[in-house]
Amino acid sequence: MEQGYLSTALIRPLLEATGSAFFNETHEHNDALQRVIKQMRDPDSLINKADADQMITQLIHSSRDESLCVQPAHRFNTHSSCQLQHLFLCCNTLREALYYLEKFSPLLSDQLEIQVTRTRDNTIKVKLPVSEDYIRTTERHRTEVIISTLLNWLRQLCGSELQINAITLPFPATQYRSQYERAWRAQVEFNNPECAIHFNSKWLDEGLHNTNPHILKMMKREVEERYRKLARSGSLAERIRKALSQSKIRLNANQQEVADYFHISARTLNRHLHKEQTSLKQIITDVRIDTAKRLLVNSNDSIEQIALQIGLSGRRTLDRIFIKEINQSPAQYRQLHKSGPLMVVNG
Repeated sequence: MEQGYLSTALIRPLLEATGSAFFNETHEHNDALQRVIKQMRDPDSLINKADADQMITQLIHSSRDESLCVQPAHRFNTHSSCQLQHLFLCCNTLREALYYLEKFSPLLSDQLEIQVTRTRDNTIKVKLPVSEDYIRTTERHRTEVIISTLLNWLRQLCGSELQINAITLPFPATQYRSQYERAWRAQVEFNNPECAIHFNSKWLDEGLHNTNPHILKMMKREVEERYRKLARSGSLAERIRKALSQSKIRLNANQQEVADYFHISARTLNRHLHKEQTSLKQIITDVRIDTAKRLLVNSNDSIEQIALQIGLSGRRTLDRIFIKEINQSPAQYRQLHKSGPLMVVNG
């Protein structure tokens, strides 16, 4: 899975929307499309990202609709719905559903590390990561598909009364910009630093329905098992780095806490990290250094404050780690990277 993946649950609605137009064309000599078509039978199957991009491109070509990935909410389809969607729709409140979505979102895509935040004006943001390649057409189409899917789930759970305040996108407006607001029924902002769905927090604890707790428990167990298999098959080290960087796991977490987050045993955690020629201690150290570098350059916090922010006992510990790992002290790193650009300008 190193090259990335998308769930067939994201692609299936596009295939259904294109309908016979796609199947009327000849694809028998296209191995990638044949692979995806076979995988479509399982809504929980994961497709190689390159194959998924080719499939999306072909579906857009077949439909002659560049805005195909901007899908309106559609009816729940038991044949094409995945386990994570079942769990999401079984939840009794949106708060609970968003918790599971945030935790298990990688079941939809390796890039989909969702963050749910709340602003001071009681706006909830369901935030998607912004890729460095967001300007690429394939990246834009993937983003459109994911947002369409999440909006569909939200409206299936909360009903058509759910009001989406805004959707912010990191890429420029497209030629089909009017289709966004028409399909998604929300104000859309382009060229925004965030990629997010915004709505009022009043929806978080609205009583939706009362699912049998045994059914909810069963669905949660099935999703956890699939997530566990995914963690075992992919790069666990990279997944841990992402979780640490996004504060989903605290930087002071022990092995058991990290293992619990990924629903595996501490022994399994260590075994997989050993296979990937790393350790939890090294991963945490790497994330601490990356976070400290960013804070040293982009903030005026003291080195002591930065050390405490990344879970260290103080400046002396941060000094020791920096000198060992990058052969520089934090003070030297800050001076070099903060004053470097200024020296070039003055010169």
